[in-house]
Amino acid sequence: MRRVIRTLVRLYPRAWRSRYGQEFDHLLEDLPPTPRTVVNICSHLVSVHLRHISNLPRSTTRAAIMRQTPERFAMLGAAVLVPTALLIGLSVLKYYLGVPAPFDAVEPAVTPLVTHPLGETVVTLAPYVAFLLAVVPVTRMGLRWESGRLRGTLSVAAPAVNVGIATVSVALAVFMAIYWVAENL
Repeated sequence: MRRVIRTLVRLYPRAWRSRYGQEFDHLLEDLPPTPRTVVNICSHLVSVHLRHISNLPRSTTRAAIMRQTPERFAMLGAAVLVPTALLIGLSVLKYYLGVPAPFDAVEPAVTPLVTHPLGETVVTLAPYVAFLLAVVPVTRMGLRWESGRLRGTLSVAAPAVNVGIATVSVALAVFMAIYWVAENL
């Protein structure tokens, strides 16, 4: 769990890490490495990225913001995806690979979160939200009339991190769909 926390800390903006990094590391040393800590870090990570985006000049359009910082949106998607990915990864370890220890260690803390309707919704929608955060900023669409016909264009110019987050999001969504079908048939 500490490794996950260290990885999440690396997702913070560089300016934020240089200003608050040491203090945040000291704070994390005092906190237990629980799923609740991971969720709290993810929510704070999202708010820091959103605050950074909102501090851009008012004259900057939303489209310009997304073109300038597609990697930030992908990192935001990664932060949204972490709790779901951890839960699915630990479930696969226990139920498919027969390694129960990691899942059993976090189950008492996670069960109240995922059995609550809001928690279940967050876990279920996270791959879709992460996918949108990774894909929308790097996708351009256009429609125009040409010779009496409607022509559409779609172009994607995606950094590797956006492609990676989108791929992981799709994989988790497919896995969740297969699991749901298998459980409900």
